[in-house]
Amino acid sequence: MTLETYLLTFKVQTVLAALVTVLSFIYFDKRQAEVKLLGLTFLLSFLNDQMADILTLRGKEVNIASAIYGIVSFIPLSLLYDKALNGRYHRGFTIVGLLYLVFAVSNLCFVQKDEINTYNYTFSAIVFLFYSILYFYRLMVDLPVQHLHRVPMFWFNAGMLIFNAGTLFLYLFTTYLVEVLHNDLLIYWTFHNIMNVIQLLVVMIGLWQDLRNIKSPSSSLLEP
Repeated sequence: MTLETYLLTFKVQTVLAALVTVLSFIYFDKRQAEVKLLGLTFLLSFLNDQMADILTLRGKEVNIASAIYGIVSFIPLSLLYDKALNGRYHRGFTIVGLLYLVFAVSNLCFVQKDEINTYNYTFSAIVFLFYSILYFYRLMVDLPVQHLHRVPMFWFNAGMLIFNAGTLFLYLFTTYLVEVLHNDLLIYWTFHNIMNVIQLLVVMIGLWQDLRNIKSPSSSLLEP
């Protein structure tokens, strides 16, 4: 894995995050809360990528900024799932969110500090894997429409599931790679970026479907 490959995947994910943000915010008044929260999440992702670029060029540490992004982005994503599940598990989501925020801030301030905050990322990935599976379970049980692939949140959730399932093992083995194998993490971050690109492409399918629903709300969920 080369540095050029890493930089390419980084730039692709940054461009796609910006595109997802734009697609989420056009026709703003007509968009559902889930789409707006999704747009906010990937706006934060885009800004984080820009900050990482700036800090790297100035020779500054990027891990703290990335850790802060991870903590902040947890909030709109949690709200997204709370909305998607119609507040059915609101109390549970609130408790998990508060536990995560306390844990993540404590870890950033007192434990991993300017290291890669893998404990935070692992916690977050496990939470959103559970939320993703829970959403699919409720979707299968409730069957709100005839064709599930016409539901934008189906695609949003699929993207989240793919990304968190794919990157969880990276977070679990980061310490081993750095401290035992003395790996420079080039392969690690390249794979992370590739999983993010896949997530963004899947999410864009959902955004396309959402825009289609806006233009033709009466037929888009019923067509084969």
